[in-house]
Order: sequence, then C-alpha cells, then structure tokens
Amino acid sequence: MVAFAYVIPIIACLLLHFEFDFDGKWTAYMWIMIFGEATAGLLHWLFYYIHTSKKEYLGSYVVSIHYEEPWTELREVTETKTDNNCKSYTVTRIKEEYHKEKYYFINSRGSEIKCQRHFYKHVEGIWGLPPGCVSWSGKHIKGGRRYGTENYFSELGVNKQYNPEYWVPITESSSYTNKVCSSNSIFKFEKIDAKQAEEIGLYDYPSIRDFDAPCILSGSIPVSDSVRSLFRKFNAYHAPQWQMRLYILLFEASKGISVSEKQRAYWQGGNKNEFVLCIGMADENTIEWARAFSWADEQEREVSVSQWLMDNPIIDWEKIYDYLTIALCSWKRKEFKDFDYININLPLWQIITTLTLCATENFLALYIAIN
Repeated sequence: MVAFAYVIPIIACLLLHFEFDFDGKWTAYMWIMIFGEATAGLLHWLFYYIHTSKKEYLGSYVVSIHYEEPWTELREVTETKTDNNCKSYTVTRIKEEYHKEKYYFINSRGSEIKCQRHFYKHVEGIWGLPPGCVSWSGKHIKGGRRYGTENYFSELGVNKQYNPEYWVPITESSSYTNKVCSSNSIFKFEKIDAKQAEEIGLYDYPSIRDFDAPCILSGSIPVSDSVRSLFRKFNAYHAPQWQMRLYILLFEASKGISVSEKQRAYWQGGNKNEFVLCIGMADENTIEWARAFSWADEQEREVSVSQWLMDNPIIDWEKIYDYLTIALCSWKRKEFKDFDYININLPLWQIITTLTLCATENFLALYIAIN
C-alpha cells in the first residue's frame, strides 16, 4: 500500500494538466514530481528505519582519562563593511571564544565520551596514577599556552592491566537493523507486552547509569555488589573480544524453565550480540535449572554452558566467571545481514500517515501552482 505514495505526485500532475487546464511552465510539473517523490521517499525511509531499528548494547573499558583547563581561543574573523561612498571593504579582527573546562575519557572502542569531574576522579582513584600534566601552545590560544592532565591505562603495567580491579566498565548503545522483530517470518516470537512481562516476572533491559549497565539481573535473589561488578567487567573486557554482550538472569526456580522461553519472547530473541543465560534458583546458593539463548547459528555454547551449570549446582560466582571466560571464547554471534531477504511490511498506521502527508504535500503543491 505504501507504494501508492509514489503515485500521488503523478496523479497531482495529471489533475493539474487535465482538470485545471494549467497553462503555466513545464517546470511546475517537474517541481511537483521532485518534491512529491522526495516526500514519499523520505517518509518511507523514516518509517522503515523506525520499524526495523533496534538498540544493542556494547561493552568496553576506559583506556585513558583527560582534563583540560578553561581557556580562551583567539579566532581571526573577516567582516565586510560599507563606507560612506557605498564601497565595500574588509576588516579583520580577533574574536575571543571562551572554552569551559572539559573532562572526558576514551574507551577501548575508541569513543571519546564527555564526563563529569567525579567520574574522572573515580577512574583516577582506581588506577592510582599521579596526574600526567600536558600542555598545548599556539597563536590561537590567549596567553600562548593552555594546560590539562591525563592518565593512560597502559601506564599501569602488564600485571595490573590483566587485573579486573583496574578495569572501569563502559556500556554504549548502538542502533542496527533487525528485520526479524519487524516481520511475520518464521523467526518471529510471541508478542509479550510490558504488563504481561511484569505479571510473569520478566526482565526489561537495564538502563545505562554512570556509563555502564548491569550484567546480572536478579530481582529478589540477593547477589553481592562485588559479584555484580565482576560480571560488569566481564562485559567490558572479555565479551567485546567475541562481539558479545552477556546477561545473566536469575529467576525463582518455582517459575519453571519455561519462563526462559517467555523471557526470550519478551526480548524477541535478544539482540544480535547477546548471550543470555537464564538460571532458576532453588535458593540464593543452589541452581535447579539453566537455559541459555542467543541468535548464534551454532547452539553448542548455549547447551554446554547450561549443562555445566547443572553439573555444578552450588553457586560459586568466581568459578562461573572463570568458566565463561574459556567456554564463550569460541562463540560466534549471528550476522543479521543473513536476514536481508525478509520483506518488511509497515504497520497500517505508518502507511496511513505516509499517504496522508504525501497527499497533503501534493495538494499544497497544486494550490501553489494554480494560484
């Protein structure tokens, strides 16, 4: 149906010519076609993007922190003026532009991210490195020089670099195209809304706070802060090497292993880079059931990890951490370009909106051309 939006400009041109006996320039028809087709194409692309765009979460860790003091930039500005004889002339002057102090860090993905002083000091305290003073000079700097400080993870030395205590985890979100969740293909999961999820006791994706998001979602099941921190660091340091995002979801065992399938449906299979491990806890220390899911073509890791947990039912988080660093290194995420063959149909409301806006734009174009 949305293809009809591309026909509307043609209909508008035909109406202009035959119905209104338009005798103006041929360029009027051209502009109606150009703007009409452009409007249809833009709306079609926008709604397609909204319908298929999904958010995934990417892990990394801080590799450097930076601070720059306030400074004033001197910019040369050329202005054109007119004298009393109406002759133009140019004037060059120096304009001062003030820059506030700046705190930022660079993560292992190469992203430069602004932060506040408290986060800078937090990282500085973990690393325990003396502030490394830096300066910049140039004619564009008022006073000729400005100053700052910086520290680098690489300065910690090899032993500390392999020690999780010194990793500062970072989580970023990124959009990608997921045709499966937006289609009626055989891969599509049962639709579970937020109200049903709450009644069942399913988890939403955790929010990013202070540049990071949890790895373990436990509900009422107690998990120590040190364990949560350890697995956040797993997602920061180990998982990105395998293009992975690990989630460990703890459920009360009484919900039954079928709740893992409900969780999978609620997350529509999860994102392309996720390895989701659902664990049923008989109590805070004992595993009763386990099931993992992901989009990986080969499900060996999902099966073997679940079985290993069943074979080691007494919770030892450090042992689980060590096991996962080895077991998941051969995991391969799904390439979602494999789903490019899936045809996407926009929802009815998006189709109606596209047709309405296109018709309105072409009506206005006709009105302008006639008058």
